[in-house]
Amino acid sequence: MKKNGEETVTPIKNMKVIQRNDFQNFTLDSVLLADFVKINRKTKKILDIGTGCGIIALLLAQRSKAQITGIELQETMAEIAIRNINGNKFENQVKIINEDIKNYEDIFNRDEFDTIVTNPPYFEFTGDISQTNNLEQLANARHNINLTLEEIIKISSYLLKNMGSFSIVFRSERLVEVLSLLQKYNLEPKRMKNCYTKWNENSKICLLEAIKDAKKGFSIEMPIFVYDENGGRSEYVENLYK
Repeated sequence: MKKNGEETVTPIKNMKVIQRNDFQNFTLDSVLLADFVKINRKTKKILDIGTGCGIIALLLAQRSKAQITGIELQETMAEIAIRNINGNKFENQVKIINEDIKNYEDIFNRDEFDTIVTNPPYFEFTGDISQTNNLEQLANARHNINLTLEEIIKISSYLLKNMGSFSIVFRSERLVEVLSLLQKYNLEPKRMKNCYTKWNENSKICLLEAIKDAKKGFSIEMPIFVYDENGGRSEYVENLYK
C-alpha cells in the first residue's frame, strides 16, 4: 500500500491521537516508556526529545502537573503534535517546539529539566543507505542518521538538573552501549525493565532510567510480557491503552 499522507486517529487513554501513514507512527514502545517514567511532586519540568506526534508528552501530561516540552525536528510531525496537544486540551501544560535538539544551548538553559524522556531511533546508521526506508522521514525516525545515541545522552546530561532523571527505551542488543554512554556523561543507571514480545524468546526492548550525578546502585525490575501464554495481549499492556 502506498503511503500517501493519509491521516488516522488512534484512541488511547480517553484521548484521540492523530497520525499520518507516511510518517513514523507511535508504537507500544512509547506507551511503555511513558508508563515507566517515575514522576513525583518534585517533577516540575519534563523534556521529550523527538516527540513525534506527541504521544509520550500526552501520556505524561495525564499523569502529572509538570510543564512538558516536546521537541521535534520534522515540521510535519511537530504540527501534528500541536494538533494532538490542542485537540486533547493540554495546551496549557504541553509545549511543542519544532527545532533541532542539537541547538540545545540556544533553546534551553543548562540544568533546566527535572526529567528527560526519549524514544530515539533504534538502529545505528552505518552509512549504507540501502538499510533505510525509502521515505526520508521514516529513515530518520528509525536510524541514527541526524542524531546519534551519544549526542542524545550528552545533551540530556547538560539539560538535566542535579539528580534529574533520564528515561529511554531502546533495543536490548544496545544495552552495553547505552550503559557505557550514560556513565560517560555522569548519568548513573538506576533501574531497568526488559520487555519480551514473544514467549520463549530473548528480550527485544529495554527500558532504562538513569539519574544525573547519583550514587551507584542498580535494580532490574519485573519484566514486561506483551503477550500471555495464549498469544493474547497481556492484562498489563491492555490497561496501558484503556
